[in-house]
Amino acid sequence: MKLQAQYNKISVVSSVIVLLIAAIGYYFLLHYVLTEQLDETLRVEQVEIQDFVRTNHSLPPATTYKDQKIAFEKMDTDFPQRFSTLTLYDTAGKENELSRQLIFPVLVNGQVYAASVTKSQEATEEMIGLILLITLGLIVLLSGLLFFANRFLVKRLWKPFRTTLALIRNFDLDAPSPIKMEKTSINEFNDLNESINTMTDKVVKDYKSLKHFTDHASHEMQTPLAIVNSKLDLLIQDPELSEKNLQHLQSIYNAVEKMSKLSQSLLLLTKIDNKQFYESQSIDIHSLVKNKIQELDEWIQEKSLVINNQVNDLEITMNRQLADTLISNLVINAIKHSRPYSCVRLLSGERSITISNPGVSALDRHRIFDRFWKSEYSDGTGLGLAIVKRICEQYDFSLEYEFEDEDHFFTIVF
Repeated sequence: MKLQAQYNKISVVSSVIVLLIAAIGYYFLLHYVLTEQLDETLRVEQVEIQDFVRTNHSLPPATTYKDQKIAFEKMDTDFPQRFSTLTLYDTAGKENELSRQLIFPVLVNGQVYAASVTKSQEATEEMIGLILLITLGLIVLLSGLLFFANRFLVKRLWKPFRTTLALIRNFDLDAPSPIKMEKTSINEFNDLNESINTMTDKVVKDYKSLKHFTDHASHEMQTPLAIVNSKLDLLIQDPELSEKNLQHLQSIYNAVEKMSKLSQSLLLLTKIDNKQFYESQSIDIHSLVKNKIQELDEWIQEKSLVINNQVNDLEITMNRQLADTLISNLVINAIKHSRPYSCVRLLSGERSITISNPGVSALDRHRIFDRFWKSEYSDGTGLGLAIVKRICEQYDFSLEYEFEDEDHFFTIVF
């Protein structure tokens, strides 16, 4: 749920709850005040009756009006006065109605009488109901106004934040451009924009520094590695070298070759990250796979592998060098990690290619495409599958790994 919707929900619901609680409290307070006012009217009638008795030494006549009734009844003993609310039947309206009654003692010539003054409470209840209805109407009106105010005014208030968010989403680290943020009247948004500008400037600076370092380091490593390789070639050909020295030189030669491959792989990753392979063309995957198998035929024969190639006509559009690297890394990976006399399968779908080879156990699917990660059975650089993953990311290809029936399956969905 969006922040604005969440804010509107909390704001409107809390406001409605508060207003309803206030309305209920207001109802009881109003009911109490109007009841007290009605009781005060009954007290006035009580005082008039008591004044009449003191003056005339007799009871005033009992009366019955539309909304008031005065009655007297002989009593044996004295009693305290009391107020009560009761429901009486109105013969005129033929319905029950609420009434407020005051009963108090009156002494006339030594005889105690119970004087009762009863007033209809319907007018009071109608007034309370009308006021409550008006209050509820105001609650509904205020809730509606609050909802629309939050929906439109708060939306306008959050406009600078949405603008900043859109700029961040469109920010491209590979082709960075300054984020131009509008100055707002809200200090928090200005602080946010300033922090984002500071952060992006630092990220761009660090990214460029790292990219230049990787690019330059990979380039600079090629020259001394080439020199070391050429010198090692000369040394290995020296007939005066002993067997032990030849073994040491071979170890050095293997290490240098591995370092050279590592340098080339890092340089390739840097170029991919820098989007230097921008040229694209139609690539025939069937021909590419066929040529790659022919190139590796000597290695395949050496390991006595069976290549089951079922890649049919499949064309994709991408950079030719990256396509060659993509297929080459997967095929070499399958051949390299296959047991002698086993079978490597290549199968194409409508828009996919799957390469499988036998394995001992499943690889860590969460780390298999990480740079420099490799299984305990691998002696490579740990960059082959990372390069495959990066190429797929550049072209929005889907790269999947599965282990089933003691076979590794690598599938690319174009």
